[in-house]
Amino acid sequence: MRGLFNRFANFMQGRYGTDKLNNALWVLLLILWFVNIFVWNRVARYIIDGIMLLIIVLICFRMFSRNIVARSAENRKFLPIYNAVTGWFKLTFKKIRDRKEYRYIKCPVCKAQLRVRNKKGNHTVRCPKCGSEFNKKI
Repeated sequence: MRGLFNRFANFMQGRYGTDKLNNALWVLLLILWFVNIFVWNRVARYIIDGIMLLIIVLICFRMFSRNIVARSAENRKFLPIYNAVTGWFKLTFKKIRDRKEYRYIKCPVCKAQLRVRNKKGNHTVRCPKCGSEFNKKI
């Protein structure tokens, strides 16, 4: 078994491997696979199967590619989109988790998300990012 791992490690030497874009493509593939289970239209199933096959080919191409510069440039272009989506999900999870004790409000100047204690009344809130102060009624 150790020899098999060594041969695979030697094969992957000098190749790109996996990154966030490949991981996102895997997640997209799993979502399409799950959707494909519930699709009853034969034409739609063939279309989804074709898209899934293209995603698998793209994942393998990126993983086994020796052009590391091009693959890392693709990943760098993808990361701002990935960070925006994951940041939105993390913030939404925090809002749900902290809903009893805190409220999340936006700074009117810099649009930063601020966490404020959930106490009734007027509050003067100071943004730590831009330093502006504003009143907020809770």
